[in-house]
Amino acid sequence: MDNTKNAGINKELKFDDAVIAKIVGITCNEVEGVYSLEGGMMANMTDLFRKDEDPTKGVDVDLSDDQNVSVSLDATVRYGENAPEIFNKVTMAIVKNVRQMTGLNVTEVKMTVKDMLTKDEIARNEAKNKDADKEKDLQPARLETGV
Repeated sequence: MDNTKNAGINKELKFDDAVIAKIVGITCNEVEGVYSLEGGMMANMTDLFRKDEDPTKGVDVDLSDDQNVSVSLDATVRYGENAPEIFNKVTMAIVKNVRQMTGLNVTEVKMTVKDMLTKDEIARNEAKNKDADKEKDLQPARLETGV
């Protein structure tokens, strides 16, 4: 089959910043030592009404016109872990996954460690989150009536 016939087709593939942020967020949460990514006040408030956690929370992405990606993260890591080592693992995983899934180049990764949680703090947070999830499940669904 002759592929030269497709040579004249103008093609353009774009990615929304939210797609890149989702890849980055999920990737970071899979790295050992990262407890969570932290969003600002608005992200935390919207989490109150969501059943699932937002994978883009704590991730800021800037996609330039030349298809280079800059990433900023706000993270909570586990107390006692080596933060620079975690950062290196996060950076390598982000670069690999963004490149593999989109073909885009990550040219900058910045991570701010907002907190380091001990095992006891993590256990308390997870118990609190489990209680909050149960409460969300008990809430009646709100329907827009348009009245």
